[in-house]
Amino acid sequence: MKMARNGLDYNRVLVVPTRKSGNAVQRNRARRVGKEVYRTLKPHIQPGFDLAFILYPGNFSFQERLDQFSHVLRRAELMA
Repeated sequence: MKMARNGLDYNRVLVVPTRKSGNAVQRNRARRVGKEVYRTLKPHIQPGFDLAFILYPGNFSFQERLDQFSHVLRRAELMA
C-alpha cells in the first residue's frame, strides 16, 4: 500500500491488481473484492489520505483480503 495526505476530509482510494494476476476476469474480480473490503473497513479508517492498494497474485478469499487490508492499515496507523 502507498499513502499520502490529500488535505481533504475524505479518502481517495485506488485498488490495482498486478498484470501478472492472471487474465482480465481474474484481475477484475480481485479489484472488486478489494474495493468491497475497503468499503467494509471505511468507517474505521482515518480520513484525509490518498490510498493505493496493490494486489499481488493469489487466490485469496474475501476474509483473507480483509485481514491483509486490516494489517496494512494498522501498520500505517490509519486504523485502530
